[in-house]
Amino acid sequence: MAERERRSTRRSEREREILEAARAVFAERGYAQGSVAEIAERVGVVEGTIYTYFATKRELLLRVVADFYENLIREVESGLHSIRGAENRLRFLIARHLQVFVQDLGICRVVLSEIRPDPNLYGDAVRELNRRYTALALEVIEQGIRSGELRRDVAPTVLRDLIYGGIEHALWRFVHGGKRIEIETLGEQLGDALLRGALHAEDDTAERLERALSALERRAGAPS
Repeated sequence: MAERERRSTRRSEREREILEAARAVFAERGYAQGSVAEIAERVGVVEGTIYTYFATKRELLLRVVADFYENLIREVESGLHSIRGAENRLRFLIARHLQVFVQDLGICRVVLSEIRPDPNLYGDAVRELNRRYTALALEVIEQGIRSGELRRDVAPTVLRDLIYGGIEHALWRFVHGGKRIEIETLGEQLGDALLRGALHAEDDTAERLERALSALERRAGAPS
């Protein structure tokens, strides 16, 4: 029994080493250019050993991405518990998402540039993880509407999509060109542009939102 437990522990530790090495390789080189041979070299094993833990390179990538999402979901859920008010909670979600891009740029680039455009990679598993993650914002929006903090005519799914789509658009040059950004400033600008129309029912909401988004886009495109 003790020997079986030791073997199980060793296998779990080796699996974790492989996943950490795979995450680093995919983040640095991307999925297409990252090789199983390099992952094995970083772990200090022969390439064949990797396949005794993960049947394919694709399976290894999906496990790396699943771990990335699961950790992110736990962190965001924990953070939301200590925040009150729909606006504050949505601003937290925006700020955290920006931080993720900066802290895990390589993995975010793989998700955006290689996984999403490929139906074979962006299958049910990754789609469900993304749905669970963005559902956190959807729940905050729906709660805000029920509490009266957000306008009743706000479409929850539309606002959710604007939030995550706006963040990715604003960060496009950073993700693909290394453009320097100020996360705190960008987070405030995005929060103002994306949330003000949902929080205040004024006749000129659409016009003000358009002006705010235009200003944000100009700032995002300005030279460093």
